[in-house]
Amino acid sequence: MEELLTQIVDNTSKKSSYQIIVSDNKTRIKTKFNPPLELDKKKSYEIALVNLETYYSFPNITSTNNHLKYSPDNGNSWFDITISEGAYEIVDINDAIQQAMIETKQPL
Repeated sequence: MEELLTQIVDNTSKKSSYQIIVSDNKTRIKTKFNPPLELDKKKSYEIALVNLETYYSFPNITSTNNHLKYSPDNGNSWFDITISEGAYEIVDINDAIQQAMIETKQPL
């Protein structure tokens, strides 16, 4: 039991840490540290991604999924619409579809 308590104390005791902020507008981020980080070879280290902010960097509507076909009359007639590529919220996708239907004067 004492050994287990010792492990808990060791795992929860304050450790040295580094906060590194890297920013870029590319999909592949690479950075160099100046001066370089020097780590004690006698210790073991872990790394974790704590936060990722993408600012809608990844479009969820692309050329592979932006074409829709719909029928307002149970399949008697069909209409094609295309939504512009981009990063959309669900409400915005609905608005874009509704707007495309209005612009082409197709029945809603």
